[in-house]
Amino acid sequence: MSPTKRIIIFSALGLLAIGAGVAYYLYNKGPVDVKNASGIKVVATELYQTFSQDSLLAKNKYTNKIVEVSGTVTKISKNQDNNEVILLKTNELDAFINCTMEGPAGNIRVSDNVIIKGICNGILSDFGILGDISLARCYVTK
Repeated sequence: MSPTKRIIIFSALGLLAIGAGVAYYLYNKGPVDVKNASGIKVVATELYQTFSQDSLLAKNKYTNKIVEVSGTVTKISKNQDNNEVILLKTNELDAFINCTMEGPAGNIRVSDNVIIKGICNGILSDFGILGDISLARCYVTK
């Protein structure tokens, strides 16, 4: 076998081994530790306004990233999985920052100012109508 063929074969095998190692690492990495991670700090009204004015910019900046949203609690409820959901007020009448809690919400009440950290899933919209901004796996930080 010529030296050139050996180099090509060993290079291909090396790249394959590196690829397998990266895939193994990513597969076993586990979920992000939202509670202890730092996030992008933003006010609820500003977050909603960014999505409503330039959704492409907002998706690139916030979607699938950890954000710390500060705002005023408008409503507290439970979803079908029995997780608490906190709605934060925006400047729009029927639009909210929808925070699905992973941990307990504690003794938060309507009208409290809070800071909630979670993973931004983007905007929940139906038929092209702007809806709530969704945050998942949320924790109250203040």
